[in-house]
Amino acid sequence: MIRLSSLALFILIGACSHTYVPAGSPNSWVKTATMAAPSSSHFDEKLTTLLYVTDRATDADHIYGHDRSNAMVLGTAHVNLMNMSGMDYNDYMSGNPEGVSVPKYELNASEELVRFPGTPLPFAIENGVRIRNSVSINSYENARRIFRDRLTQELLSRETGKVVLYVHGFNTSFEHGVFDLLELTAASGWDGVPILYSWPTGSNNILSYFADTQDGAFSVYHLKETLRIIAATEAVDDVTIIAHSHGASIATTALRELLIETRGSGLSMRDTYRISTLVLAAPDIDIGVMEQRLVAEEFGLGFKQINVYLNSDDNALGFAAKLLGAPRFGAMTPDEMSPESKAVFRSVKSVHFIIVTDAVGKARHSHFRLHPGVLADIAITIRTGAEPSDPERPLEHLDLNFWQIDKTYRPVYRGNVR
Repeated sequence: MIRLSSLALFILIGACSHTYVPAGSPNSWVKTATMAAPSSSHFDEKLTTLLYVTDRATDADHIYGHDRSNAMVLGTAHVNLMNMSGMDYNDYMSGNPEGVSVPKYELNASEELVRFPGTPLPFAIENGVRIRNSVSINSYENARRIFRDRLTQELLSRETGKVVLYVHGFNTSFEHGVFDLLELTAASGWDGVPILYSWPTGSNNILSYFADTQDGAFSVYHLKETLRIIAATEAVDDVTIIAHSHGASIATTALRELLIETRGSGLSMRDTYRISTLVLAAPDIDIGVMEQRLVAEEFGLGFKQINVYLNSDDNALGFAAKLLGAPRFGAMTPDEMSPESKAVFRSVKSVHFIIVTDAVGKARHSHFRLHPGVLADIAITIRTGAEPSDPERPLEHLDLNFWQIDKTYRPVYRGNVR
């Protein structure tokens, strides 16, 4: 039985979000004879302004806290680089940290662009027919239009059709989710329009892990709505989703439901939502649930590729496994995969399981930011769409769909693959 003192220790481990640990400089990209890695020769201050969507409630100081809100919000968040210039930050996040200190961030301002009407929207059923409230529907559709228009504006401003959507994990504050996404975007060479999806988490009490499970379920509908609005934005031609820890559970639940919805309508998930890459970093998902709800339901068909980063030495997921009595997907070893799933992956090659071999300390669970090889691999994937079998990503192939990465890994930039 898990003692209460052990549970308290786990909460303290999870509380790392309350003292933000900036990413280390990722491994630099190898330059080819035909094209160099993304240049750090310029910096535009607008790059440190990100879009966000949240269903967190604001507290008395108008700061997004850990409580829920029935109303989804689209806004902008601007980050100040406290101890370096934009050029130095470019160098640091490009793998050239010589003479540059570890970055420090400050959330300078967040501005709400539109607050959606709270859901569920009012409706009635008369004689078995749903009747919607026209006032609520019109208000909601107007908010959707504002979202689409702002996203289109950002895409045109950055001269791209790509969106990078990040769903943070357990016990992550709103501002730290913003910092996470800033680092991921910077490491990729500022590719795409970054959008943070921030769900209500971070109460930091003895039962917060259990509460977060319910808060994540609460947030699934709003994440689905976010994905629907992104898909309805004509200027979007490619979406990359990165989900960490319990955020991976929220993301896969939302995506699974959308996959079922599109199949039921006779549509293609890939054509409808245009999600090329799904990254699941340290996913806090029951292995058995993953196999029965994702593999068995052919979840991978909805995406060009899925990259799952695994670490059997993940202390947070190890404790979660003891707490819940079930091993976690993000700590899975090849031996823990069922024979049935292995049979599937002998033919399905678009799902990649990437074993992180040498993560230590907080990087054991947050390797997507704190491990220089993993951060570099995610960055090259964001920018190029390359798969592990491509020369851009020289991962070590093991068996079936399993690959291996360590701190010596360096990707190769040869231009955009997509």
